[in-house]
Amino acid sequence: MIQKIFTSAGLLVAFLAAIVVLTLSAQAQSTAPTPTQNDQATTQASIQRASSLDEPEAEALFQGPLRSSGYGALGFKFTPLQGNFGTMLGGYGGWFINKTLLIGGGGYGLTSQLASNQAGKNISFGYGGIVLEYVGFSDKVFHYAVQGFVGWGGAGFYQPGRNFNFNRAETTGLMVFEPSVLAELNVSSFLRLSAGAGYRIVTGSQLEGLTNTDLSSYSISLNIKFGSF
Repeated sequence: MIQKIFTSAGLLVAFLAAIVVLTLSAQAQSTAPTPTQNDQATTQASIQRASSLDEPEAEALFQGPLRSSGYGALGFKFTPLQGNFGTMLGGYGGWFINKTLLIGGGGYGLTSQLASNQAGKNISFGYGGIVLEYVGFSDKVFHYAVQGFVGWGGAGFYQPGRNFNFNRAETTGLMVFEPSVLAELNVSSFLRLSAGAGYRIVTGSQLEGLTNTDLSSYSISLNIKFGSF
């Protein structure tokens, strides 16, 4: 009988103890701070940042901080006009972005005295405009560049006079588009040499005896670049 009383008392104490533990646990959960909207937003942003770090960044032409520099180039072009090979002298330059893209301008003019198909007259030809140049692997000793030139100019005939006094006889306006591919050599941190080839497309010539076909042709170029690369 006494044993049953002790057993019943023990079970009662255990039951009461369980009730006390459960009550204290419930109170602790009820008094714990609930997450606010700001906390939820912060947690969500952290998860998004963590997931974005796991994803590879998409490649782009310009990545990271923008690096600005610039350079200029003295250029020579060798090209045929009406079947005669001539030399054009000029240059270009501009803003060099992230060692990759040049945005600028330039121009060229014919320096050779080329006889035309008009008796006693030579050809005059020159143009200028916008230059875009993409430079690949710019920091390598040998690398390449792709250039696009679009501009406006003029052509015509002139009669050579004494002491190089030229009397222009006839002229015409025209438009020029000239893509080129170049191979470059880094000589120093501020000097580069390049050689390339391109094709000049001329439209708009309205001069009899000097057509668009006469002025459109391939060209071989040599350039001396200097500046900040």
